[in-house]
Parts: sequence; C-alpha cells; structure tokens
Amino acid sequence: MDEQKQFPPQPAPRAKLIVLALAVALLGGWAMFAEMKTTDDAGPPLRIYGPGGPYLPMRECAEAFSREFFIPAQVVKGQPDQIAERVATDGDVYYGGAPYMMEDFILDYPGVVDAATVRQLFPRRIGIIVRRGNPKGVRGTADLSRPGISILDVGLENMEAFRGDAPGGTKNVGRHVTSGEEGFAAWTAHPELDAWVTYRSWFVRLTGGEEFVPIDGPEGLRGTPVALTRRTQRPHDAGAFLDFLGTDAARRIFQKHGWE
Repeated sequence: MDEQKQFPPQPAPRAKLIVLALAVALLGGWAMFAEMKTTDDAGPPLRIYGPGGPYLPMRECAEAFSREFFIPAQVVKGQPDQIAERVATDGDVYYGGAPYMMEDFILDYPGVVDAATVRQLFPRRIGIIVRRGNPKGVRGTADLSRPGISILDVGLENMEAFRGDAPGGTKNVGRHVTSGEEGFAAWTAHPELDAWVTYRSWFVRLTGGEEFVPIDGPEGLRGTPVALTRRTQRPHDAGAFLDFLGTDAARRIFQKHGWE
C-alpha cells in the first residue's frame, strides 16, 4: 500500500491576512523610523531669508536642493526690516531682490551678512505692466509722464529713475506701497492704475490679460544677490546651497518664474 505524505495544516485565509498585515505594519514602521533617523541626522533646516519677490523660485530651489543632497532647507520671506532680527538670530543665507537691496541691508544691519560671500544670481528684466490692450498706449518710459497716467509705485523696487521722477518726486503716482507683494495686491485690486514699472517676475503671475513693455538693454536688468550670514554654524551646507543656486537646474527654476 502506497504511503501517503503528511502535510501540515494550512493556515486559514483570515490568518494569512493577519500575518500579512503585521508584516506590512512592521515594514512601514521601520521605514518611518529610518526616515525620522535620516531627518534627525541631517539636523535642523538651513534658514534662508529674503524679500517676497524672489521667494517662489528660491523656495523651489531649496526643495530641489533638499531632495538632491538630503539637507533640509527652509525659505522665509519678509520685508528687510521685519526679518533682520531673525536673520541675525538663526539665518544661514540671506538673499535680496536687487543688488542695492543687499547693499542697503549690509549697511543698515552691520555684522549680519558676510559681505565677502555675496554672489549675483540670474537677472530680472524690468518693464512696464499695463492693462489688457494697453488702453493708454504706453510704449515706453517716456509715456509715463503724460497727463492722465496713474502709476503704481513700490518703494522697495526703487523705480523712480525709470519713471522720470525728480529726486524725491512722485510724478503721476496714483498709489504707493512698500513691497512687491503689496504692489501685486494693489494692482489687482485697483483697476484705475494704468502702469506699474516693475520686474517681469510679477507680470508672469498676473492672470488679467495684462501686457509687459520691456525696458531693453543692460539698464533694464537687475541681478539677484545672495550671501551667507556671519552667524551661520553650517557654512559648508549653506555654501553648498549657494553653489546649487548657480547651476543650470536652478536657473531653469528661476526662468520659469520670470528671470532671464
């Protein structure tokens, strides 16, 4: 008589599901632990401060940098006088909206930024934003002094020379605000404003069919400065971020947001 092989009883389908669920939970827990340990090993994020104009591409660059090098980086925006104390307290990197903004910050808050590390990133084109169809026929800066043109002035952008204003003058200025973000909000909320001399980076964010009249030539370009702070305890990581900002990958991010 043939011998019959004896097989151990097979677990019920429900038991199989329980074992599988426990295995998945254990693996998921280990993955979470590994991720937390990686974050802990990386330390606190680099603190990157600057004004709102370059904030979007700077934040996107910080995210790309973190993914590539596993170094957390956080970008915090604000007007210079509002964030100066925080930059001095825990900042690793500071960026400006234009070269003169970095120069002013260094003069106004001595000892905060390491002037020897300042680099100029990609430039922004300056031009005139006008309403859909350009109803006032603004073709260049000479037209801004015509009667009946209402201009938006943003103090931190320092565009008086392009408007043909005398020093301290406010010719044809219909509304004045301080920052570019405030300017963006004012332009959207006040359709009676006819023109805004500003950067193309603000124009690309508008959705009302506006037109952009560029100011050609080198005088219509301004760089975007960035530097290490003097208080950073992580000069190697912060310097690596500055190096990343000079790459083609970073330039493509800035170009997407209106830089050259």
